[in-house]
Amino acid sequence: MPLSSRPGPAPRRLPARRLLALGAVTVLLATGCAQAAGNPAGEPSPASPTAGSSATAAPTATELPAAAPAEVSVTPADAAVEHNPVDPVVVRADHGELGEVVLVSAAGGEPVPGERSADGRTWTSTGVLAFDTAYALHWGATAGGSTSAGTSTFSTVSAAHEVDARINVAEDGVYGTGQVLQFSFSEPVLHKDEVERAITVQGGGDRAGAFRWYSDTVLRYRPAETWAPHSEVSVSLDLLGLDVGHGMVGNHDLRRSFSIGAEHYARVDNATKTLTAYVDGEVAGRFPVTLGNPDWPSTTGRKVIMEQAPTYLFKADSLDLQPGDPHWYETFWASNVSRLTASGEFVHQALPSAMPVLGQANVSHGCVGMSPEGAKLIHDVFRPGDVVEVVGTGYPQADPDDGYGDWNIPLEHYADESWKGNW
Repeated sequence: MPLSSRPGPAPRRLPARRLLALGAVTVLLATGCAQAAGNPAGEPSPASPTAGSSATAAPTATELPAAAPAEVSVTPADAAVEHNPVDPVVVRADHGELGEVVLVSAAGGEPVPGERSADGRTWTSTGVLAFDTAYALHWGATAGGSTSAGTSTFSTVSAAHEVDARINVAEDGVYGTGQVLQFSFSEPVLHKDEVERAITVQGGGDRAGAFRWYSDTVLRYRPAETWAPHSEVSVSLDLLGLDVGHGMVGNHDLRRSFSIGAEHYARVDNATKTLTAYVDGEVAGRFPVTLGNPDWPSTTGRKVIMEQAPTYLFKADSLDLQPGDPHWYETFWASNVSRLTASGEFVHQALPSAMPVLGQANVSHGCVGMSPEGAKLIHDVFRPGDVVEVVGTGYPQADPDDGYGDWNIPLEHYADESWKGNW
């Protein structure tokens, strides 16, 4: 017989009441924990998601993110070298607030003073640091309740990179109206314009002047006209911290105040072989002279008295003369001497052998030989910075840097080191 195709018994149906009761059990299981915590049925805990919510449980206290530490930046950087002592040291909390900051020489001593910004996030040094010195910087900071600290070191410009300067006038000195200012630097200057801008000259009639570089280490300044007589002059060079080139840094400022005395001027005329001395425009004396012989003629032009002495040792070998040379002379002490050039032209009292030819012939080695009273007037009344002008010898001027022949250069050409006059 074929298998029976009669259907099996129908599925058993639960009464509706039992379905409702089963649903209630399911709800109780889902909410039982909340009820165990004491919440009324149907009111979920604030720390638990409601039924059907996708929110996750809040992290426990041990899972909270740690506070970010303070972020501190320092200038100059750690281990920096050749730091310019004029440039401030800056400590800044880019995140957080600064605590104590101490900047001190590595060798010890008083801390460098500094100022803190109003928001407490930046400290800036206010004192000039020492040259060629190692420093240590210590700082503390806070952020979000956490503290941090740090130390950095650096060193300032070394002695090999320091630049100093000298000037050719003394504090409270008195000079003539033709005094030329000369600045001498210990290292070559490449940033010449910056150095010129760092110099201020005031007084002396406030006559506009100009600069002229004779080398990378020698700079001169002169006013358009000679200084006003009986005036005061002040000079300043703001060299401290100035980079003059190749990382060479000025290690000091320079200040001088000096006076200009009466106007003294002497004119030496080879045609008449006389020297005429003027004081404040009035003739103070006229004296016969002897100038350089034909083999050693006196240079012409305006020269400035460089130094003076009551006596000065003259030696022939200073002119490369040796015994047997027709121009050689015995060593002697000249009296009432006023130097005009570095190479050896002077105004001085002539030797006894030259006295008979004063006003008549030239027998010197380029100097202006005078009578005792004439040389004494120039030595006693005139002073360094006064102008002595020589005319009529037919010989060129002395090089402007062979002494202070700067007044022989027209002002419009003074700054042009390549310009050449009659020398």
